[in-house]
This record gives sequence, structure tokens and C-alpha cells, in this order.
Amino acid sequence: MMRTKHPFAVLASLLIALLITPLHTQAAGKSPAQMPLVLRVTMHSPADIHALASAGYDVLEARDGNAIFILGDESIAQQLRKNGYTVSEHTTQPAQHSTLDTQDFFGGYRTVAEHEAHMAQVAAAHPDLAKEVDYGDSWRKLNNAPNGHDLRAICITRLQAGDCALNPHTNKPRFLLMAAIHARELTTSEMAWRWIDLLVNGYGLDPDITMLLDTSEMWVIPVVNPDGRVIVEAGGDTPYLHRKNANTSNGSCPQPSPDLSYAFSQAGVDLNRNASFMWGGYSTSVQPCDPLFRGSSAASEPEQQALETLIRQLFRDERGTLITDTAPITTTGVFISLHSYSDLVLFPWGMVECGMTSCSPDQRAPNDAGLRALAFRMSHFNGYAAGQPSEVLYAASGTTDDFAYGELGVASYTFEIGPAFGEPCGFFTPPYSCQDGTFWPLNREALLYAAKAARQPYSISRGPSASETRLNCPIVTNSTSATLTAVIDDSTFGMGGVDRPAPQAITAAEVYVAVPPWAGGTAIPMAAADGAFSSPTEKVQVAIHAAGLSAGQHLLYVRGQNAAGFWGPVTAQWLTVGAGGACQTTYFPFVPFITR
Repeated sequence: MMRTKHPFAVLASLLIALLITPLHTQAAGKSPAQMPLVLRVTMHSPADIHALASAGYDVLEARDGNAIFILGDESIAQQLRKNGYTVSEHTTQPAQHSTLDTQDFFGGYRTVAEHEAHMAQVAAAHPDLAKEVDYGDSWRKLNNAPNGHDLRAICITRLQAGDCALNPHTNKPRFLLMAAIHARELTTSEMAWRWIDLLVNGYGLDPDITMLLDTSEMWVIPVVNPDGRVIVEAGGDTPYLHRKNANTSNGSCPQPSPDLSYAFSQAGVDLNRNASFMWGGYSTSVQPCDPLFRGSSAASEPEQQALETLIRQLFRDERGTLITDTAPITTTGVFISLHSYSDLVLFPWGMVECGMTSCSPDQRAPNDAGLRALAFRMSHFNGYAAGQPSEVLYAASGTTDDFAYGELGVASYTFEIGPAFGEPCGFFTPPYSCQDGTFWPLNREALLYAAKAARQPYSISRGPSASETRLNCPIVTNSTSATLTAVIDDSTFGMGGVDRPAPQAITAAEVYVAVPPWAGGTAIPMAAADGAFSSPTEKVQVAIHAAGLSAGQHLLYVRGQNAAGFWGPVTAQWLTVGAGGACQTTYFPFVPFITR
């Protein structure tokens, strides 16, 4: 279903008419010895970003108040100053030498070949949990060029008949995580790798992961743009800063070389400006060699065509044809596209220009309340700022998250991963040590929350979180009971961003034994430990009886409700039933007692 172009997406920037020298006419003559710089450029108005992008500047996905960041060098900094901008300079990360494996590059980052092998190995090692899917071909493969690739995803779930089918009419909610649509954003694929391993290695051990894989499908695309990533890898310890795919059919542009000019003038299409929904508006360029080139037409690129087809095959169409149509609150599915670098959780609309700080109600998505709530819930874990792109970054059209929400109604997000300059990992291409040391610890729980919310994101995200679930007796018998405690908290919204939702008082909590609420389980009410539900954070408790349960592990499903009437996501905990008369305080390593 196609929609007419939104009026905000076609507003012409007055600053386009300013005498900003197009960069694509100035690519030649740079010294190979020049080191790229990240330039902090203060904006006069939101329209500056569109003007700079249209003029060929390499606008990065980061913002600091009224400043944006551009990849350039000293000559570009001088050019910006000449056009009236205030510019400060930061160096990019120096070369990082690989030590982990001969296939790795830039200090340890995995290559496309390694990501492909990883998915195949996971599927082979876990045939009951994982299935690899070939969903299309890259531009190079379709054009019989060297280094062409299949486009690959992996589906992770406790596989049953009909699971992982390319059909939106499934009984299991789906969560899709994708990475590296922009080839040079190295951190993103590393996060996808760790997410895959967390899921397959945690099944049967971690109660939340076990619950998720029993009842949901987790889809992952570690490298959306493999042709482009191979170009990046060719730089080795000094990766080429290639953003786009490898399509060379739109004009003559520089080929990969150490010359700095290649970073600003490169062949290919920016796949995250090529989506078919509201294509061709803000923060795009019509010049084929510019970093933000939108392509010759909407979804012109095979990578984007295949991705849109896959998204349509995974998620039901829950939204009408009008731009103002709201997806129902029962809509299932969550989609996250990983980018770098900044500390942001972004959500639709990205295609509208809202001013410097916030969007008016008519510029917000019809499902803004649910989208914003889930963004702030995720930012509770990673500490990022949440908002529409215009509120915390800048407007951009033809993006994949706008497509997934705009066409189908899927709750769709972009994570911009990476801290500000001056911090230890504050580089556009950060040291590999930042992956496990900083980025993964922050985003692990945010992704788990998103996966839980995929059952009904517009409703679940507006309810309270359940955490710190504990049993006072790790092994019970059919004739004994254990006390389950948990914390139900509606204040778990991140602090940064625009229009943080207001916490509500907790009004109820409940637990289900062995059978979750969506499968017809029986609710056992939990009581407030202080005797009354009256605040946004409540400790709750209840006695759990094991009568009638077979020996072994069973899942408990805990959730809470707030004064607005919304139930939050379920948090799982193990209940282990054994033999004996009294509460057993000894348990074995293969029956872990895991709390959240």
C-alpha cells in the first residue's frame, strides 16, 4: 500500500538557496596524509541540516543541542566557517590493530564472512532453536560483480511446525533487530552478534530468554548492507568510511583509496534514505556521489527491496492508508534498526521537521503515546535520550523505521549507539573494547525489554515493569510452598528526551504458574508488601504452591498493572519442583536460580 507524500516531507528549505559550495565538486586534490575530522557545526535553524545534506556534506547521526556533526577535514571546516557556521574539530579514532583473528579488522571487528559463518554455525548447533533465511541478493550479486552477497537473516525461537515462515499471520509475536544498513557503523553488527549468542546460549537457563523463545520469534539481520561493509573492511586497520551500498551505476565516483576525499564522495546509495515510504524529503541528496544520496527512485536498491519484502512477510499490516490512521493497541511486533553514533532512541515520524526542540501534535505519529512510552522504557536501561528524530537529532526521509511503521503500523525504532566526544568510547569508529566494555552492557536489557513488549507494544509499554523476582525457597515440593516477591515499578522511564511519560500508581500485580496469561493461564493475585497499592513503585508478594506440578522446572510469569489500566510486560522466574518434605535450600548447577 502506497501513501501520498506528507506535506511536511516536501517543505523546501529556504537555506538550500544559500551559496553553499557543493562538496561533490571539491572532492579532488586532497592529501592522503590528511586525517578525517568530526566537525561540530552549530545550526542557525533546523533547515540547516537539510541544506547541508543537500549540498553534499557528510552529516553524521549525532547532535548536541543546536549542533550537529559532519565528517570532514580542515578545508571543509574552513568552507563551513566561510558560510557563517561556528565549527569546532575532533579527530577520528586512529588505527586499531587486529589481534583476535586473521579475519578480524580494526582491532577485532568481525567481517561479513564471519557474520555469515556465525549465523550458519548457530543454526547448525541449535537446530531446535535457530533457522537461517536467505531473503534476497545484494546489488553486486545481482549484477554479477565480485564480492556479491546473499542477504541473510536468522530466526531464533523454540522451533515448532510453521515457525519462522515468511508469512505475517503467525501465532508468535516477532521482534526484528537489524544492523549495518550504513556500512561504516561498526558497532551495530557487533551488538547483533551478541544478541544472537545471548538468545541461543540463554535458552533453558535464563527464565526470560526461555519464555521469549518459547512464545516469540526473534529475527536478526547482522549486516543489512554486506557489499558496503566489505568496502569498509578493505581499509583494514584504518577502515574506509563508506556509508552506502556498492551500486556504481548512478555515476562516476571515487573508488576505495586511502585518499580522504573518498569519505565524502563515494559510489552507492544510502539505503536508509531509499525506503519507499515518504522517499525523497529531508536530509537526502540527489547527487549520486554524496553520502546521503537517496537513489534514483524509491526502493531502487535490491537490498532495500528485499528488506521491505521481508518486513511485510514478518508483520501484519495494521495501519490504514491515511497518514493519520492509528494502528490498533493490539498490534504486535517491534522493529529496531541499530545505528551509530550517538546516545539516542528514535521513533517515527523521522520525515517531519519539527523545530529545534519538539514536535507539535500534528507532526507526531498517530501512535505517539505508545511509541514514546516504549522508547522511554528502553532508554531506562541504556540511558539514551528518547524522541522523534527532529526533537533530538534531525529529520530524515526514506528511512526503514518510518517505512515499517508508516506502511504496516509496526512499533519501529532506531538506536544510535555511542557516547559523545570526550568520553572513552566517544569516537565515530570506537575501539573494539567498547563493545563488551560499554555498548553491550547498556543495550542488552533494553533489547530484552523490546522483545518482551513485542506481544503488544502500544499497550505493554504503557504498563509497569516487574523486576527483582525472587523465591525464598529455590526447590519446593508438591506439599510445600514458597514465597515469591517482586518489585512492580511504573517509574522505569529514561530521564533524557522529550515528553517523558508520567508514572502512574500501581493498582495490581499477579503471577501465573506454568501457563502465561496469553495462553489462558490462571492469575494468582499478589499483595502489596506494605498492605496497599498507592505508589508508582510497590514490592509485592504471594505464596506459590506446587500441588499438581510435575518434578522439574516450571516458569512463573509476573506482571503488574497501573492506574491507567495498562498491564506491563511479563517477567519470568523459575519454580523448581523436587521431592522431599520441607523447603530445600540446596540446588544443583543445572537448575540455576536466576533473578531479575
